[in-house]
Amino acid sequence: MTAPIEVVLGVVVLLILAPVVAAVVYRLVFIRHNSTSVLTRQTGEDAWTYGAVRYTDADVAFYRLFSIRFTPDVRLDRRTLVLGRRRHPTGSELDVVEAGEMIVPFSGRDRRDQLVEGDICLGPSALTGLMAWVEACSTDQIRPRRRRR
Repeated sequence: MTAPIEVVLGVVVLLILAPVVAAVVYRLVFIRHNSTSVLTRQTGEDAWTYGAVRYTDADVAFYRLFSIRFTPDVRLDRRTLVLGRRRHPTGSELDVVEAGEMIVPFSGRDRRDQLVEGDICLGPSALTGLMAWVEACSTDQIRPRRRRR
């Protein structure tokens, strides 16, 4: 006895959709709740991406808000993170950025030791938090990362 094709297709669609929905809900609920909301744009991209950042002792993790990954989209090592001069938005950036927010260029190395550059847009209190996090700890205090085998 075989199952009707509709039942088989329904099960297949459910098995594909369940992890996707779980990942989106995870980002919308858990990541957004325990993080700072930001706009980011990597060098070479025109569009800003709405997302969130989370800070740990050793790195900063960037999450795109609407993504199906459970892990961060970009994770930068704290020791390599360099922030540029903050600036006010100009031109078409004014269409996306809210009043009072500043744009700060950044660069750093990810876990594969590749250079990641871009811009981050944050409000005044979030910018103060980011600057304090970057300056708060000397690199000697950061525990070295374990190498993956």
